Amino acid sequence: MKRRGFCLVALDVLGVIGYVSALGLSWLLMPSIVRLQNKKFRPNSWRVLIGLGGIPNLIMACATSLLPASPRYLLYRRRYEEALTVLRQIYAINNSKHADTYTVRLSYIKSFFSFYKYNFSLRTLDNCVRPDEEDEEDTGNVSKIVWKFYIKTRKRIRKICSTPFKCTTILGLCINLLQFPGIIWVALWNTQLFQETENFNKSAKKNSTCVVDIENLALGFLHNCQEIDTDRFRILFYLSLSYILGEILLLIGIDVIGRKIFLVLSGLVGTAACLGLLFTVHNIVQIVLSLIILAAYAIGRTTTSILLLENYFTGVRGTIIGLSRIFPYLVGSFTKLFLNIQCLTSIYIMSGILLSAAVAGSRMPDLTRLPMQE
Repeated sequence: MKRRGFCLVALDVLGVIGYVSALGLSWLLMPSIVRLQNKKFRPNSWRVLIGLGGIPNLIMACATSLLPASPRYLLYRRRYEEALTVLRQIYAINNSKHADTYTVRLSYIKSFFSFYKYNFSLRTLDNCVRPDEEDEEDTGNVSKIVWKFYIKTRKRIRKICSTPFKCTTILGLCINLLQFPGIIWVALWNTQLFQETENFNKSAKKNSTCVVDIENLALGFLHNCQEIDTDRFRILFYLSLSYILGEILLLIGIDVIGRKIFLVLSGLVGTAACLGLLFTVHNIVQIVLSLIILAAYAIGRTTTSILLLENYFTGVRGTIIGLSRIFPYLVGSFTKLFLNIQCLTSIYIMSGILLSAAVAGSRMPDLTRLPMQE
């Protein structure tokens, strides 16, 4: 419980490191991709890039299949024997002892839930343990399987949209909607903003010639598919390193300072850095402010996920995470199709996103050093 935040942030740290590594590989391989020799790609071309990108996905898929189910989830489904087996494995690994020396027995677990059932109302028990729905008889009819999945999902969505989770659900969805750009697009936006204003004076950000649009964000790395924009790649790579810095700061202090404080502070600091871009023309200051903006965005994004994980019980935890991720992707995809705005407007929008996320996050329940919702 004392290190729960650290463990959850560590997963996002690995994800950010993977993103930065993929960006670095793209930087190294792209020059050879755009150079053609006798109308044939060189060996270290797009095939290598696709292979390097696909192999980690295959490794993750295989490794995930080897992971045991969560003992908390198994207890929630009343699969006591499987839960006890997993707990024994965890005990043996953590303590370097044989699994048979684990003191908890199956009879203890069953007697505990029997005691709870007879001494508390069944309504209270409903969110704690329930029969395994997957044990129901399977059917070969695809339509029935889809319908059953729809019914189960609807029940879970109703739970997270009812008391006492209604307010937390609304706040969580709002914060995720505000964070719709994602770490890749925020880094691309910051890179283009820096390049557009690098050689201009202070009024360039307010000039109509400084425009942030979707085409330049994506195709600015290539010039007619024949020349690589090395400077743009270098800026994007170096700015993206601030994501790792932000995650490391969160890793160190999330269990000490608290989730809510980190979320609010990251939003306020990121907003101040965005507004600071309007009042500086020095490249060094712009780079520092850009690093702060990206680090603040990464901290807010990770902290929001942790708050949502901790405030819902096992049966709906995956549902709320999935639901909170769908809407931002839909909004982001729709918005990016029409992204063609002036630099000044984009800065105001980003500062509004960070500030609004901080305000909404200040109303979220904070379970730092407390048990997770169950």
